[in-house]
Amino acid sequence: MRIDLDALTEGERFIVEWQYHLGGGFFTALATAISRADIVNLARLEKGFPEEVRAYRSFSMVSGWWEEVQKKAGIIKEDNRAEA
Repeated sequence: MRIDLDALTEGERFIVEWQYHLGGGFFTALATAISRADIVNLARLEKGFPEEVRAYRSFSMVSGWWEEVQKKAGIIKEDNRAEA
């Protein structure tokens, strides 16, 4: 499977790298912190990493967002089948 990270925004790329374990140690730790943060700490993290936190919010709260990002990256086809 080839993932087209260049087709993604910074935030979308962050989520794809997190979900597919492509990021390095820092970004893995950042994704873990963002995904476990309460509202107050998520707001603090957003000050330093606005794109990443916004993308995480979309990933976790917006129906269909993750599927669209996967299509954009070439991970799944338009008919939702996984790319070989």
